[in-house]
Amino acid sequence: MNGHNMLVSVIVPMYNVENYIKQCVDSIINQTYSNIEIILINDGSPDKVGIIADSLALLDKRIRVIHVENKGVSSARNLGLDIAVGEYIVFVDSDDYLSFDFVEYMMGIVVQTNAEFVMSKNCFTFPCDSLQIENDKIEIWDSVKAASELLYPDKIEIGCWNKMFNKEFLLRERIKFSENFYMGEGLIFIVQVAQLSNFIGVGNRKVYHYRKDNLSSATTVVNIPKYINAISAIDHIYEERKNNESVFLNSLFYHKYLTTYLAFHTILIINKSIEYKDEYNRYKVFLRKGFIKFLRSNFSWKIKCKFFLFCITPRFTIKLIGLIKKLKLNRF
Repeated sequence: MNGHNMLVSVIVPMYNVENYIKQCVDSIINQTYSNIEIILINDGSPDKVGIIADSLALLDKRIRVIHVENKGVSSARNLGLDIAVGEYIVFVDSDDYLSFDFVEYMMGIVVQTNAEFVMSKNCFTFPCDSLQIENDKIEIWDSVKAASELLYPDKIEIGCWNKMFNKEFLLRERIKFSENFYMGEGLIFIVQVAQLSNFIGVGNRKVYHYRKDNLSSATTVVNIPKYINAISAIDHIYEERKNNESVFLNSLFYHKYLTTYLAFHTILIINKSIEYKDEYNRYKVFLRKGFIKFLRSNFSWKIKCKFFLFCITPRFTIKLIGLIKKLKLNRF
């Protein structure tokens, strides 16, 4: 397979990212692999991102800008999939950016493995992490391992970015983003792709820069409905699962357990236990019933002890954690 003959479509949904979009697009324009088309989708953004995108399109004929009414990131990505003509698909979040060899590196994994779905296990987390992986290793995973690793919390950053997909495969399997979820939609997509793939090519090098300092990002803003939607997305993955392997089901459980903890913790922190009474009671029961199973996970004993205290006396544990944080701050 000659990867340098293949066109790669890079799809970038845009919403409220006028401060980041130029860096994002510049990183795509300047890829060492030049046989790309760049699809910028303005998802009804109220800021100036559409104007900026149009001006960037004048500088590079590979850029296509599509302006649509706001329907959410899943709808925008699906539109990108519909109009993309590349043999391989890449998704980039518009507040992130790529290393200049991102597409070349991913295509290298495609050529080496001939996989329908390739990814890197690692990425730069901007602005905290700038250390590159010293020794790269290309692996081939089966569908169960890939789906399980993608689900297991803290193993691989969740998202459809930092990955590459064969478009013919996506069309054949009728895989698209679920537009019923605004949290967890990327996780649903990649887990479905992993389960339906014959095998997956996996690298280690960091070639994607994931931004964690955008305070308006959907993954940064904390609110209870976000967590409720994310838990519903996990339940959807369970209902639509393609296998019942224990390693997959365990990863799915651990992912739900951690997300439920975050939701329950947030309800307490912002004093919304009355407003979200049903969720509060349901999450508390789930955490308590599932704790013994959670003990079998690979999370540290520090986390397990914190969760144990949280299951027994959540309000006291919140106060204890707050007190410990204050004591640490007072040291300095």
